[in-house]
Amino acid sequence: MKSRFASLDSSQGPGKPFLLWKELTSKVLLWTAGGTLFLSLVISLAELFSMLWKFLARNASFIDILKWIGFGIPKHIVDAAPVAFLFAIVFILSERHANNELEAVFSAGISLQRFVLPLLLVSVLLCATEYFVTDQIAIPFLRERSTLQSGILRESDSRYAVPALMADKGKKVYTYRYYDEKKGRIYDISVIERDDSGALLRKISAKYASFENELWVFSDAIIYKKSRDVWEFAEAPRFSDPAFDEPPASFMRPTMDVRFMNNAELNGHIAFLKSAGLPAEDAEVEQQRRISFAFTPLVVVGLAAAFAGRFRKSIFLLSLLSSLSSATLYYVAQMLASLAAKARMSSAGLAIWSVMLLFAAASTVSYFKART
Repeated sequence: MKSRFASLDSSQGPGKPFLLWKELTSKVLLWTAGGTLFLSLVISLAELFSMLWKFLARNASFIDILKWIGFGIPKHIVDAAPVAFLFAIVFILSERHANNELEAVFSAGISLQRFVLPLLLVSVLLCATEYFVTDQIAIPFLRERSTLQSGILRESDSRYAVPALMADKGKKVYTYRYYDEKKGRIYDISVIERDDSGALLRKISAKYASFENELWVFSDAIIYKKSRDVWEFAEAPRFSDPAFDEPPASFMRPTMDVRFMNNAELNGHIAFLKSAGLPAEDAEVEQQRRISFAFTPLVVVGLAAAFAGRFRKSIFLLSLLSSLSSATLYYVAQMLASLAAKARMSSAGLAIWSVMLLFAAASTVSYFKART
């Protein structure tokens, strides 16, 4: 066994065991894919069982239930992938340790750190993929799922817009019939502009307004303006003013679940909440948590490497138990940090990233101190 691995390594040149790297990476990716699908299925079934009685009470069709399940799968995959990646690395390395294959790798002059080096590159790709899939696929699907669930259960959809909005600390008041999120238009809109003392300066009414080039453009607008104690009005087919640059995300319901916002909308929502003097802790926590969670696969590699070769009896059981414990501890720590930030005990960035940096430091130390 040792001679086989030694010849494998020497045939690839010094420091470049490509065949071993290829074999390890392919197995880890295969087990990660299988574990992700399995965990996603478990999560989907758990969610379905919790909602099934409500769907049946509303006589939901089988097709609608299948759509509801399908819309949640991308998010479940994103959540399950880091855990599956951790289990895959621990399982493969523990298997090789139990079969004495790691000893053969070490005898060939390949340290554990060098052996798992390609997994670091894979984890970087997983980090970027998780962030992109969450923002561009999982969140839009969650929106569709929320709308479908509201339709099935005949509940109000929290994503509907409110008919009024105060901005710029009350200096601008928007009233409208509804906001079309897909077209980016506000229909039957009126805007009142006031000075610092609250006195009326100007009023703009229009059939609708579109957000173009970072400004609201009013169509078929009527502008009322006070000049020398006399009110004047003018009509314009298209009217815009740099003063009216409120981001479209501001016209969504302030109580909207931040899980349904992509990153651009979340940034605009946070800016709106701060400008309106409303609490923004929930949105900031979601923003920081979403970014930090994308780095989880990178942290996983160091933690998984630490369990390889640490146990001489019940290798599989103890290794998987340790990896599960570390994953549970990480998610619990993230949850506690989120609660602390929402309770204003700490800033969102400090609370979320302190947990991430703590586990990243533990992962780095574990990686370099792993038995080899």
